[in-house]
Formats: sequence, structure tokens, C-alpha cells
Amino acid sequence: MAGPERHEGTSRALLVGVAHYANKRPLRFAAGLGDIAAVQQNLDELRDVLGTGGVFDEDRIEALSSPGVEQFENRLGHARDHTDQLLLVYFAGHGIVDTRTGGHGRLLLGLRDAKVEHGPGFPGWIRWDDVLNRLCSGENRPRHTVVVLDCCYAGNASAAWEELDEQDQQRVSLLLAVQKNQRIDAGNARTPTPYTAHLIRHLGRGARPAGGPVTLGGLHKRVSDDLKALKTVGGREWNPQACRKDSADDEVLARPPGGGPLPPATGGSQGTGEEHPGPRPRPARLITAALLAVTAALTAAFWWITSGDSDGDGPSASCAHHAPLELRVLTDPDLAPVIRKAADGFVASDANRDGDNCRRTGVTVYSAGAADTVEAFRTQYGEWAHVGRSGFNPMSTVGPQPDVWIPASSASARRAQDEGGNQSSVLTLDFDGERPLAYAPMVLLLPERLAEPEGARAGRKLADLLTAMKGKGEQTEVRRADPRNTDAALAAARGLYQTDAPRNVELGQRRQGRTAPTGKDLVCGLAGGSSAEARAVDRRTAVLVAEPTLGAYQHCVGETGVTRVAEYPTDVPGLAPVFVHVRWNDARLDEGERDQAVQRFRDWLTSEDGRKAFQDQAFRQGSRAPFSSASPGVLTSPGPVPRALSADEASDTLEKYRQANAASRVRFLLDSSGSMSRWWDGANSTREILKQSLSRFGSEDIFGVWSVASAGSGAPYRELLPFGTHGSWSRAADKSEQDKAAEAGRKVDDAVPEPSQEADIGGALREALNQMPRGDEDDGHPQLIVLLTDDEDNDRMNAARQDDLVTFVRGRNVPVVMVSFDSGGCLKDRLDLRLAEASGGRCLDARGDLARDLAAEISQVAQGHQ
Repeated sequence: MAGPERHEGTSRALLVGVAHYANKRPLRFAAGLGDIAAVQQNLDELRDVLGTGGVFDEDRIEALSSPGVEQFENRLGHARDHTDQLLLVYFAGHGIVDTRTGGHGRLLLGLRDAKVEHGPGFPGWIRWDDVLNRLCSGENRPRHTVVVLDCCYAGNASAAWEELDEQDQQRVSLLLAVQKNQRIDAGNARTPTPYTAHLIRHLGRGARPAGGPVTLGGLHKRVSDDLKALKTVGGREWNPQACRKDSADDEVLARPPGGGPLPPATGGSQGTGEEHPGPRPRPARLITAALLAVTAALTAAFWWITSGDSDGDGPSASCAHHAPLELRVLTDPDLAPVIRKAADGFVASDANRDGDNCRRTGVTVYSAGAADTVEAFRTQYGEWAHVGRSGFNPMSTVGPQPDVWIPASSASARRAQDEGGNQSSVLTLDFDGERPLAYAPMVLLLPERLAEPEGARAGRKLADLLTAMKGKGEQTEVRRADPRNTDAALAAARGLYQTDAPRNVELGQRRQGRTAPTGKDLVCGLAGGSSAEARAVDRRTAVLVAEPTLGAYQHCVGETGVTRVAEYPTDVPGLAPVFVHVRWNDARLDEGERDQAVQRFRDWLTSEDGRKAFQDQAFRQGSRAPFSSASPGVLTSPGPVPRALSADEASDTLEKYRQANAASRVRFLLDSSGSMSRWWDGANSTREILKQSLSRFGSEDIFGVWSVASAGSGAPYRELLPFGTHGSWSRAADKSEQDKAAEAGRKVDDAVPEPSQEADIGGALREALNQMPRGDEDDGHPQLIVLLTDDEDNDRMNAARQDDLVTFVRGRNVPVVMVSFDSGGCLKDRLDLRLAEASGGRCLDARGDLARDLAAEISQVAQGHQ
């Protein structure tokens, strides 16, 4: 029987529109999540215009009307695996963002059965991050994938795209209907939604520029220009967004024939009653299209049954009746690139084919912070398996339940086991810590001018190598990534704590700025600096990272970075990734088949092909194995790779890190004036963002919240949450600590804006800084002021008063994070940016993901829970 073959030169379009929702009882805070009749118009007219655009054959355009999650995932995987040229994925429907604890403001797309319920779960929704990971993890992926999202909060999809590696960013581009944190109106039922109406207009007959096709870059520009005059539901200027590399601008989306003048397309905001017409097919054409659709459906059904070609449009009986099983693979952020490459190799291999040569398994790879993952397995397994039972949500902090987990060392796997609790009643973690998949030593990557001669770059302790480096430059520095996020950074912290007291090490790290989440972020951040000062920092800074990270630095170094070489300390633990089979006790329906798929994946990873996948990404095949062809800067045979961290050493290092980063002192100033009413409730609202930030604190952190609003006399603030400790949101914390945290959250929930009052931002900021410990009172604990505002009251200060406030802030040496709900709050010369820069803090505005970015800032100073 013939096996599945891909059609060379195939481009496809998958159009997904959710016009009808099964849930007819949205909750109060989810008001508006009802049917969207206009979305059905989107599907009909977009399919019609793409079918005549010269890029997509009509039989390669698939429209899904109001699918459920399972159908959506199956058809998305099929389109990905059966396209070798351009894949267009379009979604129209409801979008929301997860602003709950750990949600990071991430976008969720609503499928047919979407509901919004109390608790951490989002039944019927699919995380955009999961969709993007699926598109980046498939077999024989398309040359280029273009995703179009026409939904509220579409701009929030950009955060996940920005976290992709550069190769994936080259292959995936996004067209997003609106900027971050904004809702948009769907228009009326008789016409497409405004954004899609303009897409159709420019893709359609007569819409192309004279003499040329419709390209991705040109389409985005023209649609953006069309929508400039319109407003979002929140009253902001409507700004569609695009995420793509420059080379993607020339991607051709349509080659329509020439035609008449450009038809008008209009749009309005909610309640205007304006129509949004797109090109309407003539009745005769609609009848013809319907007859062709019926004929094609009957023909396809007959071919589906009889054909021996399992390409997807007419699969063989074996492939048609047995869709590939999808495995979810969770890994350490530093390992994500190599695991994705290896998974692609496995999916395309003969080991993944059955007797009919059909693919048996697909693999979706995603990553999460190492400490969060261990915590989820060890203490939050019940909430993970039964989402919605409590306020904890591993689905948001880590992701969906994995079938396989690949940490960078067995220490994480051992720490994740809860041998004294009830973990075994929910899940089991099956791994062999003595059989790693690969090895990687930790290396000191340093500028070549600061390095030792090649013969002296191995066989020495880290302290000796650092002493030698400092002897070549007085201002040399050493950095490492966040020990809570990756096993490599935790190993680096272990090594550095052997060279100096942990407190001194961490003070030195904080002086160098924000901690990078991964080794790649760390080295590329150094290489990417364009100013003279940034280049000087790159030339004097060493980084302690896993050996494969050198390749990432060389990839992003450009023309301004320095040449780096690797030195090999003998006393810094190495990496030894292990394969962990995660068995969930309540997932018995396909247990046997899933176990077999996991075993095939494990066997392939330990085969010659699997080992080569790791070696191609600069991992070593054995603890003493040399490189057959080492890249520049790497030693072919530096000696044995030091053993990985033990579970006890990992726990001890995290505890030393926690103690070295003394409990924080943070004061939040919450603008509660009348103008803040529009930002008070809903997704990415003031209170949700503040509560998510509070969840980052540990039981020893000290913080408080002021409500900033006054009638013009008296104090410029009132105390909403007193300055002190307020428990912990950690599942591992004592119940009394959890109760204190819950009470703090309720006090924030009870806060309301004062409609008749204004905010004295300057007065409140001065008071907050005056009450921070100074001089002999300063005990060295990290300090921070966070001010959340819409900037409406900034103009109450004239230029002289603003200058005085900036000078005052600069003299206090306490970082101030300005959080502006105005999308221009951090533009050049604006007061928010000036205050942040003067204090050494950071300015965040609505152009970014406020929830995620503020949580990251708090994580820099808070002890949290390890």
C-alpha cells in the first residue's frame, strides 16, 4: 500500500472561524463572549478571495467553522505536516488574556466550547503559546508560515513569538488585528469584521499595486493605514501589529488579476451602527461555488475511502482511521532548541512509521522554568491533574500535562518526586538518572584577550580562572543567568558560591543589571548592545554558561561583538539531560499506545541518530567524549565533564540563593483617581496586574500598597495594604502563610477608584521615597517603588516641578518602576521615562505586556519561594 507523500510545491490555507459558542451563560467578568455572526462572513469571503488569488489552490484551502479544541489541533497538525511552501493559518473569534497568578498576560483563543469560570482553568480555550509551539515542532515544516489573528488582544501573541529562536522567527510571521491589551469591535452580522474586511479588500480583485503581487509587508501596511481612523473598544487608536523578519515582507499572499477600482471598506467602533462591507460574491457565483463544494465533497469522500495515497486529502485506510498520537514534551529552557531539533528528527524518521508507512506520533515541545516545573510536579500535581480545584495553576506557570519531561540534570527529576506525599496517586516519574541523553560541561566564556593560553584553559578550578582573568583587566565582570529558570544557571551559581560568599556574589550580579532568564538571552544581550558603553561591557565580561551556548553567541554576535573562547573549570557541575516518562493515573484511555509512543521516542533519542541530533547542537556523547570537529573557541578534549548536581546540592544552592537575595522592601503606589476607572477591571486590569505581582513575593518579603488619590488637601495617599509581610502564594507554604496572602489579595480586590479625586503623583512618590530606609537604617535589602498610573495627572505639574521631581528621585538611589497604562508613557522625554531612568528603574507602558513585564521586575528583587 502506498505511503504518505507530500506534494512538492504545496501551499495551504487553514481558515478557522468561531462564530458560534456552545456556552450561552458567560460570567459577569466575561460579558460579551457570545456568538459573533460576522465571523462566518469572514470565512466565506476570505476563502473566496484566496481561491482566486493565484497562491492557494481551491482544494488546498480548508475552512473550519466553530471547531472544538480537538478538531482544531488535528487539522492544524495536518496542515503543518502536509505543506512544504507557504502555510496560511487564520483565526477569527474571541481572544482573552490570562492575567491570573502566573498567567503572564498570555493570549488564549476561544474555540466552540470555550467557557470562563472561577478558578485557574480555561476549558474550551487553547493557549496561543501551544499553537505556536505546535507550528514550530512539526515534521517537514513549511518553508514559511503566516498566522493571522483577528480577535481581541491579538497583539498579546507577540510575546511568545519574541521568545522563539531566530531560525523559527524566520519561518513564522504574524499579522495581528490589534495592539496588545486592546479589545476590538466585530461590527454587524451582515459583513466581515473590520480587520478582515480590509484584508479581503486588499487581497481581492483589483486591490494589488500596479504591476505587482500582494505581499505580506505591503498588506500589513495598507490595512494598518486603513484602520488608523478607527478606535478600539477602549478608545485607543487602532494599530494592527506584525511580527516578522525583514525577509518575510516580500512573501506573496495573492496574485489577483487586474480589475476595476478599489471597493470601499469602512469600519467603526462599538455602537456606531456603521457597516464594514467587503467584496460580496454575486448570487450566480455563490450558487456555482455551492454546487462545486457539494461535488467536491462527494468526490473527496469516495476518494478518501478508496485511495491508497495517504497524503492527507485522500489518506489510506490505515492513516485515515488512525490519526497520529501527539506527545507533549516539556524541557528546560536552555535545552528547548536541541530538543525541538531532535523531536523533528524523530517525527520524520522510519522509527515513527507503521506498516503502512503512516506517521504514528507527533511531538510538541515546550519549556518552562526549572524551579516552577519542579514545584508543579512536587507540590501542585493535584491542581495540574484536576485544573480548577484551587487557586494554583500549573497550566499557566508551566503548561499542559506533559507525557515526557527532559530536565538538564537528574537533580531536577529527583527533587520533583514527592515520596512522602500523595504524588503517586496522581502521577509517576519514570527515569534512569544513570543514563543521560547527552553531556555538556559548564564553561567560562570570555573575550579572547582575557583568556588563558589554550593549554591552560582546562584542568583548573573556577576561582583560579577568574583570578587569571582579573589579572588581565581591572574592570572584568562575570555573569550567569537566573538560577531559578534553568539547571545550567543553577550549576553556575553553585560554582560561583565556591569562589566567594553567596551574598557577595549576588550583590555583584545585581549591580550588573537585570538577570537574564537563559544562557542564550545572557550572551545575546551582551552581543546585541550598540552603544559604546554596551560594547565596552561586552569586551570586559565573562559568562558562566553551558558549552553549547557559545554557538548562540556566535550566531547573534554580528559585526560588533568580541571573539569569545571557552575555559573549562573542573569544579562547576556539568549538565546531563535525562528522559523522564510522566504517567498520569487518570489518563488510561490510550495508555498502552501512549506508553509505546514514549518508548519509541526514548529509543530514538538514545540511538545513533538521536545522539547525532545532540552532537549537532554541540552536546557531547559521553562524559569523556571528544568533539570530532569542535567549533572555534571550544576545546576538542578538555577532560571529563564534571558530574551533574545532586538533588541535595541543587536544593542547597537554591536555598543559598534565596538567603543571599535578602527579602525585598517594595512599595506600590496605585493611582486611584477617577480617570483610572477604565483600567480597573477586566483582562490586564490594574488590580489583576497588581495581584499577579504580589504573587511573586515570599513570606519574608516586605511590601505595601498605597492608594494614590486626594481632593487637594491632606495626605496624597491612603494605605491600602500596610508595609510588612503578607504571607506566600506558594502551594508549599504553611496554611497560615497562604491565608495571609489570600487576605492581601482580597484587600486589593476591594480597592475602588475615586471618581471625584485626582492623583498627586509627585507628592505620593516623594512620600514613598522618604519612608524607605536610608543611611544607618538601610540594611542592604533590595528596595523598589512601583507606580501604576494612566498619566492623566502628570500634566498638573509644570515643567519646573517635573524637573524638581526628577532631581529628587535621582538623589534617593531607590529604583522606581513606572507602569503606565498609556501606550506612549515611556516615549522619549515623557515624565515616566525620565523618572525611571533617573532612579535606575524601568519604564513599562501599554505597548508591552504589563502583567508579564512587571512580574519580571518584581522577581528581580523578591525572594519568592524556591
